[in-house]
Amino acid sequence: MTESEHIIYDVILALAEAEGVDPQELEYSLSDFVDPELLTKTVGGRMTGELTFTVPDHEVTVTADGEIFIDRMQFEAANDSESSTLHTRQFGTEPLRLQFQEFIDNLPCTVYQSRNEPGWPIEFISNHCRELTGYDPNAFIVGGITFGFDLIHPDDRQRVAEISQQALQNGEAFSVVYRLQTADNTEKWVLETGMGIYYRDNPTHFVGVIIDISSLKDDVALAKEIEQISDR
Repeated sequence: MTESEHIIYDVILALAEAEGVDPQELEYSLSDFVDPELLTKTVGGRMTGELTFTVPDHEVTVTADGEIFIDRMQFEAANDSESSTLHTRQFGTEPLRLQFQEFIDNLPCTVYQSRNEPGWPIEFISNHCRELTGYDPNAFIVGGITFGFDLIHPDDRQRVAEISQQALQNGEAFSVVYRLQTADNTEKWVLETGMGIYYRDNPTHFVGVIIDISSLKDDVALAKEIEQISDR
């Protein structure tokens, strides 16, 4: 069995165990809910981050290291010395990882990590992005949606780029207010605060948070703050 076939097989086993049935008794096909090629690309090192998708009654996450999580519970593969049947595998937990992920998902903002490249390709984005942008996390991770090319208002892109790149050069955090265009073409005002991640003094990534301030933009005090930030 090839590595690509192995990860697909393991996902099916994990889902079967979560359902308490044998793999052949699953009432759906995995390919109905995720492109198998995306699974193999994720584990094969051709994509960064992790792949998350849903099947009936379950959320599935596959990491680049081949870890499988069903509803945030890790599916542990058997050792080579053990039988490869379903009953020799069990679910475990990673308390710190799960608690941190739950913390991120419950923040009233969108948390992200992106590469310092044209368009700022996303490597990680929290589930709150659905509410903010109308796109699922996978639309960014594997679908190619970017803030720089697809979401930031065209009239604001240059200003956002200049502010963020200047902050990188100075080794500082940045804050910038701009207009964001969602999947359904709704325009929102957002406040983004971020900072660079450096490798050998080279700024390779951004990390930050994005907050929807549309409902507050008419506040006089906030309007002055937005004007000050926009004029930087």
